[in-house]
Amino acid sequence: MGNVFTNFGDLLVLLKEAFVILQILICPILILLILLQSGKGDDLGTALGGGGGSSSVLGTGGTSRILVKFTSVFATIFLLNSITLAWVFKHEASRSVGERIPESITPAADVQKELNVPTNTTPVAPTNPAPTTPVKP
Repeated sequence: MGNVFTNFGDLLVLLKEAFVILQILICPILILLILLQSGKGDDLGTALGGGGGSSSVLGTGGTSRILVKFTSVFATIFLLNSITLAWVFKHEASRSVGERIPESITPAADVQKELNVPTNTTPVAPTNPAPTTPVKP
């Protein structure tokens, strides 16, 4: 069961960008829905027909009920998406560095063989010793 949960976590990490885009789209919609709700005084909701007058298409109070339902739905989506994003970023940060490195990186031993680098890396003493007295120009 741990294998399936790890694969599900990896899937969520891959979908991180989609969750971020969804969050960016939900935020302004939720802000507008909250601002359109009718309050106690003259606000944006009453200015745009949210007052529920007799000339309303949806009847008396119909607009406010729909706004409350839409606000509830978008608030729930926003909350669930926020929790998912928090879990994804935590899961991504807790992975070890070895899991983040792609497997396409060639090991050092194979690179040394391809470049014909000798495996003996013992330093060799120079054959000509350095002069002890400075040379005059």
